[in-house]
Amino acid sequence: MRFYKYGLFLFAVLFLGYHSIYFEKLSEVRAQTETEFDYQAFADSLYYRGMLQNDVAVPLSSLLQEIGTAPEKAFEQYGNRLGIGNSAYFMVRTSGVVSGITKDGIELLTEETGTVDINTKYIFGNALRDASGLVELTDFKTNAEFNRVSEALNALVRTQVIPPLVAEITTGDRIVVVGAIKLSKKKLDDPALVITPAQITLP
Repeated sequence: MRFYKYGLFLFAVLFLGYHSIYFEKLSEVRAQTETEFDYQAFADSLYYRGMLQNDVAVPLSSLLQEIGTAPEKAFEQYGNRLGIGNSAYFMVRTSGVVSGITKDGIELLTEETGTVDINTKYIFGNALRDASGLVELTDFKTNAEFNRVSEALNALVRTQVIPPLVAEITTGDRIVVVGAIKLSKKKLDDPALVITPAQITLP
């Protein structure tokens, strides 16, 4: 009888163990891995092969001049936005002399537009993604996926691109900045110019 009970116990353990452990085939695991979208690789390609091209950014002084004379045309030609509204993002290029450096960014004194703030710390949101005009919401199934592009792009710029460049810059240096700004049609008389940088170089 004792032997019979041990046999039943052993059978129960083997039965439960078999059905409680699930093994996926290696081919199925690989297939799942390969179909996952690599947001970081996409952000790298978007940044290095798209955003840094010379025809993406408009000179900031030229943009402000055109906005002063024909704002609707300037917004239509250079601005990027996901829907209707008064605000749009622009990818711009400017240069000047560093007049100040803070923990949050750089104060850049330009000859054409006066002082411009360069935000080198809080690189979040959708400014870089939307200003580039290189990616559309319809390219992705959900808003969450679309926002992950911004997260990956921001992380690349904030943690890898900008820090080593900022470390080399001192007050009095002349630099060239490519980055995103947000402008509203309701505040064009005295716009607050804050650039989210995509690239900073010492010419």
